[in-house]
Amino acid sequence: MSRLLLIMSLLSFLGCGHPTPSPSPQTNGRHGQLMKLEYGGTHGYHAYSNIDFKAERMKDGRTRITVMVGNDRDRVFEEASSVMDSLEAIVYAYKMYKYDGSYTPRYDVLDGDSWHLSMDFADGEYQSCHGYEATPPGKGGEGLGKIEGFFSRWLNQEPAEGVALVSFRYELHTEEGDEVLWFKKDEDRCPVYFRMMGSNEGWNYYCGDPDLAIQLARAIRWCHMASYTGEKLEKEDKSLPRWVLIAEYENGQKIEAMDYLDRDLKDDDWHHGVPSLSERELRYEAERLFGKELSRIQQLQPEELGRHSCTTYDAQGKPSRTINYAGDGTVLGGRDYNDPDLDF
Repeated sequence: MSRLLLIMSLLSFLGCGHPTPSPSPQTNGRHGQLMKLEYGGTHGYHAYSNIDFKAERMKDGRTRITVMVGNDRDRVFEEASSVMDSLEAIVYAYKMYKYDGSYTPRYDVLDGDSWHLSMDFADGEYQSCHGYEATPPGKGGEGLGKIEGFFSRWLNQEPAEGVALVSFRYELHTEEGDEVLWFKKDEDRCPVYFRMMGSNEGWNYYCGDPDLAIQLARAIRWCHMASYTGEKLEKEDKSLPRWVLIAEYENGQKIEAMDYLDRDLKDDDWHHGVPSLSERELRYEAERLFGKELSRIQQLQPEELGRHSCTTYDAQGKPSRTINYAGDGTVLGGRDYNDPDLDF
């Protein structure tokens, strides 16, 4: 009898004869479906650099993605339910439901990068954390990188109802020369005008790509030029090195911005000596887009090129002659700005 009692005690101690309960979502750290996630960050050294993303599981099962960049308008996308499922897979793969509190570096860092992350789950649980120049231990940095990579596909996209430009004009005037990039939608034509730095010729084509209107609107948004505070255009001093931006949207909104390349030439208290970061970014992006468009046009056949013109300028940047061509290269006429009697 004593031997039987001993065996039963051992079985009870080892848990034999009783089914082991499977871990519940709570004991396993899981909370079911991911219903909403918000992620964003800022760069301390970069003006208007704050970028925030939000993903939500809607009632119909689809996914709503919201992109918020600086002070610009929110852009909203509706995607398939699988998009939210993919984000949920990242959260559980890196155990982000365990991220908690604040993460900071061992030593103080000035003008560093920060991030924040929050998640809502189907069981009502809410998780929130943030960091400054530091990430959760282990694979925390890799996990946050996966989240950032997940959202990056929408950063450069426009929703279907995105507002495009009907006109765009960027001018750069320096002691070395001038640059003018101009685009305008005109019914079924899209004239594109190029005058690159160091050249005394400008080309005006009538077969521009309409998509350029959306790409340029995106460039303005990326560079936060809609909220740029510089000099008023009506106060432009044309004797000084400067840049000018004039743009109009399909909804009637207009942007007029300008500033001087060397603020020391102006009698005020703001001296930065170089173009603003926002303006430089816009210039590089505009030059890239117009250069890409010029390469596309130069590859067209004469019959595809359409009507275009070429203007030559003098040393002061004033037009001296314009010649108009048909798509096959035939001269249609021209104008001599120095002697109107020579117009043909």
